[in-house]
Amino acid sequence: MDVPRTTGPSNQFDAVFSDKEDNSIMDPSAFLQLMVTQMQNQDFTDPMDTGDQVAQMAQFSNMQMMQEMASHSKTNYAMSMVGKNVTASRFTVSGDLDTTTGMVEKVSLVDNEYIMYIGDKKYTSEQIMSVGMAESVAVDPTKYDMEMRDITSDSAVLQWKVPTENAEKAKELTYTVYYSTDEDFDSVAQVEAGTKVGKGEEKNITHMTIKDLDPATTYYANVVVSDPSGNKSVYKPKKFITLM
Repeated sequence: MDVPRTTGPSNQFDAVFSDKEDNSIMDPSAFLQLMVTQMQNQDFTDPMDTGDQVAQMAQFSNMQMMQEMASHSKTNYAMSMVGKNVTASRFTVSGDLDTTTGMVEKVSLVDNEYIMYIGDKKYTSEQIMSVGMAESVAVDPTKYDMEMRDITSDSAVLQWKVPTENAEKAKELTYTVYYSTDEDFDSVAQVEAGTKVGKGEEKNITHMTIKDLDPATTYYANVVVSDPSGNKSVYKPKKFITLM
């Protein structure tokens, strides 16, 4: 476990926990090393019985088979989760519980650990809390931030974060920027009723310049995110005021 750090007078702690190695499992190299050490330190006036050596080799073989079976079982379990609808939970570094319910879209083996991509996030197999029937899950941009920068009297730059941790899914998303003077700008229908910026439905972008604005005017900007299945979603609208 990393050393915890205080976050202020409230005596709250932020910590990142890492899994410890399972010391109950002996790998083949450790078993052979133990056996060689035992033979090197045997009493030559009373050497080990050949039957004992054969028994130890049989135990070694059984151990290898059990480890292989455990590995295959873990792999089969991870692969079987693809397409399942699950609920997974993990603690953030600030101690908050982050829970996601969605379909397992992909499983990857990273550092000998199976990582499951659920909706727009990734979890380990140990963080799966429940499993159910599969269903289609769209990204949820409301969990990700947007910001306005380089605001002038007639323009501003809207910047947003990619609304998924799944790199492959992120490549398939398209973005269309809209703006309006109407503050009700937090649903797909409301946003698409605003003024579109550029040609729209562009991939691999995270910012867009909004031009031809009026000075000293309050505007609201938002982005419609579309996936290959036609699902659409929007961020929380961003309010900004142009300069004089």
